[in-house]
Amino acid sequence: MVTVLLAAYNGEKYIRDQLESILNQTFDHLSVVISDDLSTDGTPAVIREYEERYPGRVRSLRNSERSGSAQNNFFRLLIAAPDEYVMLCDQDDVWLPDKVEVTLGEMKRLETEWGMEVPLLVHGDLSVTDKEGLILHKSMAEYQKIAVHDNRFSHYLVENNITGNTVMLNRAFFRLLADIPKECVMHDWWLGLLASCFGRISYIDRPLVLYRQHGDNQVGSKSGKEQYAERIRNQDAVRENYRKMFAQAQEFLTLYGNEMSRENREILEHFIRLSRKSRAEKIYIIWKYKLVKSTPMRTLGQMFSI
Repeated sequence: MVTVLLAAYNGEKYIRDQLESILNQTFDHLSVVISDDLSTDGTPAVIREYEERYPGRVRSLRNSERSGSAQNNFFRLLIAAPDEYVMLCDQDDVWLPDKVEVTLGEMKRLETEWGMEVPLLVHGDLSVTDKEGLILHKSMAEYQKIAVHDNRFSHYLVENNITGNTVMLNRAFFRLLADIPKECVMHDWWLGLLASCFGRISYIDRPLVLYRQHGDNQVGSKSGKEQYAERIRNQDAVRENYRKMFAQAQEFLTLYGNEMSRENREILEHFIRLSRKSRAEKIYIIWKYKLVKSTPMRTLGQMFSI
């Protein structure tokens, strides 16, 4: 009924903790599919151990080449292992015992409200921990000041509200994944765009994951002040982030432009053309189409960075 998709790469230090937290959930009608991106450490041996201990419940893809990135590894899993419900999982976190039960309960509520044919995405909050599992920030959404309830398509064009390791998708969502993007910032951002454009999103306002920060995370947790300071220090990274955002938007238009509502297509086309406008025109378009981020300061920074 529920398949957990775990993307792994050189994760021998923490992957056991993650697997144990999944296999000891209060909801036990689940299986785990792992895609190891050709790790060079002991990760493959740990995966084989769990496949032997839990035959039929834990299995791994037989990859012959690297995907090249975390998002590509997750897309590989999403293509290979669709199920009635799918959850995404990083290799270095710990799931709280009722994560699957609570998330599935919210998914069932959504299906009752909107029907099983509507693409649905459920995500939730996380507690940020150090590498030993000590909680540093109980709520990542509060710590990072994320507008987790803003599910407008225009918002997802400029900012991602979804942390991939909290996500559950229903079966109807997989019809949107027939085409894998050649350009996207991250897989969870892409899923947010799809859900906000064609489906429904629900947020669980409590931490269900211990999000371990150990220095090697693909995407880490930083406060608003730390993010501002980093952007000021590294303008090249800011420019590259906006380049990826616009490339992602163009790819979305290419793949789904003919399926979108007229309103969402208009918003998307204006966003794609934004970088070619004058400063005054950029500010006007951002306000008109509500291409705003989680805080006024972030939106102001965007107005003068694009």
